[in-house]
Amino acid sequence: MRRIFSTGLIFILLSHTAYSEEINEATSTALYNLNRDFINAHTVARKLDLASGGPIILLRDGKLVLVRNNSETTSEMLLPRYDTLKVFAHMPVAIYLMLGPPGAGKLDAQRLRQLTEYRGRIDRVEKQIDHIGLEGANLKRQKQLLADSKQFLEKVIQQQQFSTEELHTFTRSMLPMIKANIAGAAASQLDAMHRQVMAWKKEMTPEEWQKLRVSVKGAVLARKDNLAMQYFEHLLHIKGNGMRLLYMERYVPPTPMLTLLATRSVDRGISIAFFDNPDRMFRDVLADAAAAHIKKMKFD
Repeated sequence: MRRIFSTGLIFILLSHTAYSEEINEATSTALYNLNRDFINAHTVARKLDLASGGPIILLRDGKLVLVRNNSETTSEMLLPRYDTLKVFAHMPVAIYLMLGPPGAGKLDAQRLRQLTEYRGRIDRVEKQIDHIGLEGANLKRQKQLLADSKQFLEKVIQQQQFSTEELHTFTRSMLPMIKANIAGAAASQLDAMHRQVMAWKKEMTPEEWQKLRVSVKGAVLARKDNLAMQYFEHLLHIKGNGMRLLYMERYVPPTPMLTLLATRSVDRGISIAFFDNPDRMFRDVLADAAAAHIKKMKFD
């Protein structure tokens, strides 16, 4: 009979049909039931750990969730300012994605129509630009992002063609304004997170705070230097994944493996076009801005 090796804690799921050519049905059933008891015991142990292990903070889908005393409290982290800055930062990237991956040269009717429709959407935002909830230098920067994007689009549509050099000149010229928006978005998210976590800390006993565990759910390619992970590392005085801090990757359905392969390829193009660095998008886009802002925050 085939030997079964176990290293550490391995879930071995045995079905009634497993190894049917080597062991009889009665033996297979006995093994299945024995392993089922292990799985049930592990489930009970996990429930006991959650019930007695202290408070837990989850960051998922833009929300902070405090699990404490058998109840959950949820707080929104991505405020309107964050979303607005992100939308405008994405605008030049959207133009690149409509042009760069398909390739330079003559534009066919479908791409011209796509670009024309996107220019129309920019026009509609332009008419509402003074009502987006920003002011001063922030508002001025969004107007400039919009105007420069629109100007480049109109040039491409008029010429009905473009070169890679023209595209990269546009994308690199957008980078300083994109970085400024990234910095504003990172600060907005970090400040909102910090206010809420500090408010929750005041509700906890010192013993609870020392037991606090955190789980962050985020995009696969944003794992490295993730904004929230950086924040909680400073907050809890720890480094990276461990018993008190965990990063869980969020996959995009319906074909996560294929999606991840395609995302890496597309994001490499974005990295080159905007940052002149093929690896820049393979870590949290907010990473550098988050690190700079965290240095200014008070954790005491």
